[in-house]
Amino acid sequence: MNAPIVFISYSGLDRDCKDRLVTHLKALEKNVAILDEWDDQKIGLGNNWENEINESMNVASVAILMVSPGFLASDYITKIEVPRFLERRQKEGLRIFPIIIKPCMWKEIDWLKRIQAFTVNGEPLSKCNENEMDEHLVRFVSEIKNVIGVRPQTDEKRTFIPLSPDKISLAKMPSSSPDLFGRETELEILDRAWEDPQTKNIVSLVAFGGVGKTALVNKWLNKMKADNFRGAVRVLAWSFYSQGAAEGKQASADQFIYFALRWFGDPNPSEGSPWDKGERLAEFVRKYRTLLILDGLEPLQYPPGEMEGRLKDPGLQCLLRELAHHNPGLCVVTTRLKVDDIKDDVGNSVEEIELENLSEEAGAQLLEKLGVQGTPEELKEAVNDLDGHALALTLLGTYLKTVYHGDIRQRDKIPKLTDEQKQGAHARRVMESYEQWFKGKPELNILYIMGLFDKPAEGGAIEAVRKEPVIDGLTNQLKGLSHADWMFAIANLRTARLLSNEDKNDPDELDCHPLVREHFGEKLKKNPK
Repeated sequence: MNAPIVFISYSGLDRDCKDRLVTHLKALEKNVAILDEWDDQKIGLGNNWENEINESMNVASVAILMVSPGFLASDYITKIEVPRFLERRQKEGLRIFPIIIKPCMWKEIDWLKRIQAFTVNGEPLSKCNENEMDEHLVRFVSEIKNVIGVRPQTDEKRTFIPLSPDKISLAKMPSSSPDLFGRETELEILDRAWEDPQTKNIVSLVAFGGVGKTALVNKWLNKMKADNFRGAVRVLAWSFYSQGAAEGKQASADQFIYFALRWFGDPNPSEGSPWDKGERLAEFVRKYRTLLILDGLEPLQYPPGEMEGRLKDPGLQCLLRELAHHNPGLCVVTTRLKVDDIKDDVGNSVEEIELENLSEEAGAQLLEKLGVQGTPEELKEAVNDLDGHALALTLLGTYLKTVYHGDIRQRDKIPKLTDEQKQGAHARRVMESYEQWFKGKPELNILYIMGLFDKPAEGGAIEAVRKEPVIDGLTNQLKGLSHADWMFAIANLRTARLLSNEDKNDPDELDCHPLVREHFGEKLKKNPK
């Protein structure tokens, strides 16, 4: 059967209400032809009713639960049908739509409290008159149509229904290389956490800058996207580096929380205290099976010291604490510092992964992918020299490929820095070499300009910096530069992995890894000329 099957679970005591719902579903089916409704009245005379019900439960794309006293009192419904639907919801993304049709103890049922039920302002459908009941059933059927409005493909391997674009927001995630090496274990942990939401509510990826936290999350997100997000009802990803990361300039998550509340449909996203807004956002996240990605949390955390890792923003603090307590979806956090506010839940509802640097084998694979040539022993030695730091290896590989035709034996020409204990020191060593390579060229001016910003640089802001008069030590090489030469310099920096790939939604915006921005910002301050 090509159209999605909508299975209606109901008590025989509520057949009149069920038939009323079926009438509206039939109208949708007849005029839009996107679904097949199924209930036990479709069982043929003499057929094995239990087998037919089981088969329909196994192939249904949507389950409607008509909740009433009779529904909750039925052993077959509560012990056979509901457990099967909940199992498929976890493993396959089955959409479950409870509708409260008569007064009952539905708010006291644990599994039912975790799924957003359709009510009439918190009241059952039976409180309405005849006309109002039909109006609300039309609303209910419209919600189902929004979920299954796209006819599924006939590919038997396809399990999950595609999400509509308005239920997905990934624009705030920074781009990263699609190549990922040596992170199979972490990808499996993320898969398990999503597939079984009863085990983990939050996964926190902790590592120094440049180790590959964002690249890992982007790789997993791409896998999820290829599988229609595996039953997620909402997908929201946000990088706090898009707000700015300079120390002291960002102690608030207001921009994120306002955006998220509005995106989820809050009519008054500015209303209430930060705590109120954080709690309200948690309710929205838990209302659906949401995949929430919070990337680069450290700008909103206290630095190493007495309050290390604690969140500065009370709204974000409330959000994470609430999700650690209960979350039918999954929240994935990336940060350089452990999140102190959820430390008590680590090992229980929170999975904390300290992301290690790449192994010898994974690092050697990365260098080979970037075009570096050498013996396996030489490649592994280079990996060890940089402690397997992913960004440093990426920059080294592109540098050797560009300057020395990929010859690994030339890596000893990378200068040593005295501050080897600083986060990202290995990557900074390679950036020092790039600084010498681009000396006197527009590329170095562009990198210094990136150091002026603590977030992605908008095209208008860059143009303002480029305008005459020339700023000595910053824009000398940009004077009179043609558009073609500007784009050529940008392309060179992207090839070197010093600038992020072009954002298709904003092609004039320039962005780079936070460590690159930090490095050239510091160099600009120390030596403005």
